Amino acid sequence: MAVYISGHKEITKALADAGAEVEDLKDVMAAVSREAADTMRPLVPTRSGKLRDTVRGNRAKGSAIVTVGTARVVYARVIDAGWPARNIRPARFVERTDAVMDDRVAALLEEGWDRIATKNGLT
Repeated sequence: MAVYISGHKEITKALADAGAEVEDLKDVMAAVSREAADTMRPLVPTRSGKLRDTVRGNRAKGSAIVTVGTARVVYARVIDAGWPARNIRPARFVERTDAVMDDRVAALLEEGWDRIATKNGLT
């Protein structure tokens, strides 16, 4: 599941060409992935809390990705998508997070890009 923003790549490139620092661009995407991870965390079903504890956002210039699971906690996909053979109902926590974040992503990106533009004297 994903939320796509039309023109994101072009805006990021234009800001970089105008002198925005890579760290500033990473901060914007980190804010998006952090909010998505915070939104997802309570939606993850839990028995022990191990899976919920693995929800984390990335810090990249061009995308905001939330990762769930680790090498020791590999069952996130099974829990999210379900597994009828094992009587596991789908939790759909990724889908539910995307539904919440659909409205928030554009606002978060716009706020971050405005801060970068102001910092660099762009209008």
